Amino acid sequence: MVVLKFGGSSVADAPALARVCAIVACERRRRVVVVSALAGVTDTLLEVAQDASAGRADAARARVADVRHRHAALAWRIHDAAARDALLAQLDDVWAALDASVRAASALGRLSAAASDAITASGELASSRLVAAVLAQAGMPAVWVDARTVVATDARHTQAVPVQDETAGRARQFLRPLLDGQAIPVLGGFVGAAPDGATTTLGRGGSDFSAALIGACLDAEEIQIWTDVDGMLTADPRVLRQARPVARLSFDEASALAHFGARVLHPATVRPAYERNIPVRILNSRRPAHPGTVISRHAGARIAPLAGLACLTGISLIDVALPGGADRTRALAGVFEACAAAQADVYLVALGDTRVSIAVGGDAARLKQALDAVTPSVVVHRREECALLAVVGAGLANRRVRSAEVLAALDRVPLHAVSESVSEGHVAVVLSRADLSRAVACLHARFFERAPAPLIEDGSEIQTHVNPAGEHAATRAGVR
Repeated sequence: MVVLKFGGSSVADAPALARVCAIVACERRRRVVVVSALAGVTDTLLEVAQDASAGRADAARARVADVRHRHAALAWRIHDAAARDALLAQLDDVWAALDASVRAASALGRLSAAASDAITASGELASSRLVAAVLAQAGMPAVWVDARTVVATDARHTQAVPVQDETAGRARQFLRPLLDGQAIPVLGGFVGAAPDGATTTLGRGGSDFSAALIGACLDAEEIQIWTDVDGMLTADPRVLRQARPVARLSFDEASALAHFGARVLHPATVRPAYERNIPVRILNSRRPAHPGTVISRHAGARIAPLAGLACLTGISLIDVALPGGADRTRALAGVFEACAAAQADVYLVALGDTRVSIAVGGDAARLKQALDAVTPSVVVHRREECALLAVVGAGLANRRVRSAEVLAALDRVPLHAVSESVSEGHVAVVLSRADLSRAVACLHARFFERAPAPLIEDGSEIQTHVNPAGEHAATRAGVR
């Protein structure tokens, strides 16, 4: 049995849906199909929610009308009149529930997390209805299944955590009989239900998580993530056009790349698959013959010793001068309390003898306000317009590549902070956003476009540290 998950770009329009039909038809194993909302719909629904809560009722209704029209145009491609009318009626039920949620947010003048989930889940509930009908028209025994009857979560709206044991029981109850009867269950990703039955969502990109969770619960042979690129790439193609697909990755490498910004895969996706040792294959729905990327427990043989480069923009670097004694602990606690208060994502921490640098994402103004409130007696320097760049691969863990080699490749790029976790197979740096493209090009040329030659062969210990002046320092045996 295999789980096929199709992202928003893979179900964006009529040609995309035709490709989905061909892919599902070619798969001869028993299969479950999980789909995202149509491309761009989730963003539109988030805008609908904001418009409604801010009293912009006309703008909210206009956006909903656009979403409805887009789905209706695709539904009218169903040739059988009875099947088409049934689909349109089912979609009308989705829109009626959406309208009720929008009206409630407008009346209250605010948007609760539960209301946000009810609104944004409409995208997957509608797209899964549509895909099930399109597959059935193509002659496949597709059956729509409400994901809320299968994916059980806690009550943390917008970032719900699945309850795996309960979800496994529901998957056996609702999906296994369909599979045994040769049917193809079709579910929306991203969506679940809280203990009280309220609609929840798993966070952005959560359709990947849904697919992996369902695959783990049903002991799938493979989980396929169909997207619009040829698998995981050696770098972000928007930053470097020479980025190339990586044939094989380990779960740890894929998770690290996702954490540091690789957008093909949701970071949580690999977790259920890793626990059950189920391979995850990333494939291109526009080029289904391409082998894509296979993610498994061990990457196996690979020409390049590293897996790839990942980057994040919109990063702020907080540089804190640490006092001595007990005040040092209080200063550190204050900085992290400020990050928590600002709901800032902490991506990197570089701790030195006299200072700590923390790379965070989130609202810069909100973070500044939180820092000013929590750390009034601590000297805090903030850098804006930064980027985080990570080099990831098992070659760092097994010492086929030394961290000094990574830094040597960036010798002409000013770095604000360096952090390495060799045991986890990554080296990360913080640099100015303006220098990101140049840094990615340097690293890619060094490690992915020609065979790397070791920089240091004598086993000397390599130490890295933060240089507040804006440059990195790499020392060999402690001597600059």
